[in-house]
This record gives sequence, structure tokens and C-alpha cells, in this order.
Amino acid sequence: MNKTRIKDLTMMAICLALLVVCSKISIPIGSIPLTLQTFAVLIIALVLGVKKSVIVFITYIVMGLIGIPVFSTGGGIQYVFMPSFGFIIGFLLAAPVIGIGSKSNQFYTKYIVSIIGLLIINISGVIYMYLIFNYYKNVSKDLLNIIQIGVLPFIVKDIFTAILSCLIYSRIKVLLYKDNKCNELLLNDTK
Repeated sequence: MNKTRIKDLTMMAICLALLVVCSKISIPIGSIPLTLQTFAVLIIALVLGVKKSVIVFITYIVMGLIGIPVFSTGGGIQYVFMPSFGFIIGFLLAAPVIGIGSKSNQFYTKYIVSIIGLLIINISGVIYMYLIFNYYKNVSKDLLNIIQIGVLPFIVKDIFTAILSCLIYSRIKVLLYKDNKCNELLLNDTK
């Protein structure tokens, strides 16, 4: 296994651990707990890009569904019947958009794709929550009510999260790319 592959796997494992830890930092405020998951999702997609972040999110979802308690309130296949599971699916759907935008050198581009990623997560979550409440739990809730439950309490946090994650990524990106340039120089010197 080459050094680049080992570094990629290590970064993916660290990002998966970050997502699990941020999922566990939870404040219950209704049907959906307030967590640091979206912060972790944005950082992961920005740092890893499309392919590797998608792998991390798939791994996270599979781990949770097979019963490893990585989600904010546990794990297990029954989690698919929880109203908040659509937001977790949204992580996977948002990763390509955020990952593509991470290649830009412009802060505002990264911020815009982060906001678009958050919109994708929220749309996925709202649709899923609507379906679970209205068709699985047989609790009649209209879309406006779902948005009031699942999105409005988190708007300010999400905007702040997007700014903070882009700022942090801008700082760690320099370190990541600096390391890559050093590795490339070392490899070129040994040839």
C-alpha cells in the first residue's frame, strides 16, 4: 500500500471519527436534536472532496444501521423510521456538491456550496420527516409544520456553521496542501 493511500485512509478514518463525535454532542430540542453533525459534514466534504466524503458518509450510515451507536441517539435498523433519518441521508446527497466546491480557492464559493449543501440536507430531512409523520406514524403534519420543526430552529446555527467550517477549512487546507507539495518534492527527488 503506498503512502498516499495510507494517508487517504487515515484522513477518512479521522473524518469518520469526527462525524461520530459531533453526532454525540447533542442537545434535545424537539423531534430533531441540535448536534454538531452539520459542522462535521461540511468539514468532511470540504477536506475530502466528493469520492472520499461519500465513502465516509456511506460508512457512517451503514455502521449506524447495523447497530453501532454512531447516530445522535444510537443506531440500528429501526433508525430508518425516525423522523430525523432524512437529514442523515442528506449528508450523503450534499457531499458531492460541497466536495466539488471545495476545489475553489475562493472563500465565497466554498461558503455558497456549503449553504447549498445545507439546503440539500434540509430538503432531504423535511421530505423524509413529512413521509414518516404522515405515512408511517399516521400523524398529520403539513410541510409548513415540518419546516417549523426540522429547519427553522437551526437556521442561525447552520449559517454560523457554514461560515465557521469554511474558515477552518481555509486554515487546514494550507496545511494539507503544504504536506502534499512536500510529498511530491520528496517523491521527485527520489526518482
